[in-house]
Amino acid sequence: MPKRAFGLLLAAALGLSTLPAAARAEIGELKIAIQYGLGYLPLLVAKNQRLIEKHAEAQGAGKLAVSWTVLNGGAATNDALLSGNAHIVAAGIAPLLTIWDKTRGSLDVKALAGLDSSAYWLNSNNPGVKTIRDLTEKDRIAVPATRISINSVILQIAAEKEFGLGHHYDLEPFTTTLSPPEATAALVSGKTEITGHVTTPTYGSQQLAYPNVHRILNSRDVIGPATLVLAYGTAKFHDENPKVVAAFLGALREAFGVIERDKTLAARAYLAEERSKLSEADVLALLNNPDITHSFVPYNTGVIADFMHRVGSIKNKPASWKDYVFSDLHGEAGS
Repeated sequence: MPKRAFGLLLAAALGLSTLPAAARAEIGELKIAIQYGLGYLPLLVAKNQRLIEKHAEAQGAGKLAVSWTVLNGGAATNDALLSGNAHIVAAGIAPLLTIWDKTRGSLDVKALAGLDSSAYWLNSNNPGVKTIRDLTEKDRIAVPATRISINSVILQIAAEKEFGLGHHYDLEPFTTTLSPPEATAALVSGKTEITGHVTTPTYGSQQLAYPNVHRILNSRDVIGPATLVLAYGTAKFHDENPKVVAAFLGALREAFGVIERDKTLAARAYLAEERSKLSEADVLALLNNPDITHSFVPYNTGVIADFMHRVGSIKNKPASWKDYVFSDLHGEAGS
């Protein structure tokens, strides 16, 4: 028997494909997991306008079905990715770096694109707390996931700047896990143990509308502007589904264009896709708030990567932002 024929039979017996990756059928359903808030607006616009499906047909990927799940926190989104319950997840740069570090040489998780570069605020309902130095063991600060979330990492960086090297975890014992809607309800009520919340202006502005809540920290005063929320997936998904990936990135670029030129349409898409107490006017005001910005190309992410490596949260130090971002964006001016 000729060697090639034998090889084909052996591959068939072992259940292996003999076709190159580009020739294999790509997935027919794209599963995406996101979280709460305007940080995920580009994806919500893409969902509302069915942009991924449109770009999939244009890329020759056929009628791609897209399913969406809303989760709370980077730990949950990372679990969804690792378990195969999602092909693409959206979360903070800290969860991305955590899973990138743990999957190097295996699943090789990397970012597909940036999403959000909005500020994070720490709000408090404790009148005695003016700065993070005033926080005590009596305070409880809500974050979507302790230790791993970008919310927690911002608090760690702020603590180190305030209290000195080695003190980055000083405020970590005060944190507790809640989703942004739950944390907002708890903070404004003033009737629970929650006295603080690290959050984006989406929920932070709702909290500050109540007279018992005030802001004590802005992340941009700590780390400067940076892309803090990204979309990411595994190398296997990326490499085996080039048309689907191109469709996803094309849809995102179009969604960013919608946000830039038609904020009213973007606001309506957000309200249609996420249950919110905000009015259209409220969302438009947020989209015009300088603390809310979106970025397709990640920038200034190295400040988080360097910190996480220095304190031991990740073992491997990225040489540059390109280490944890797929090559599709390497020609862009990221950082």
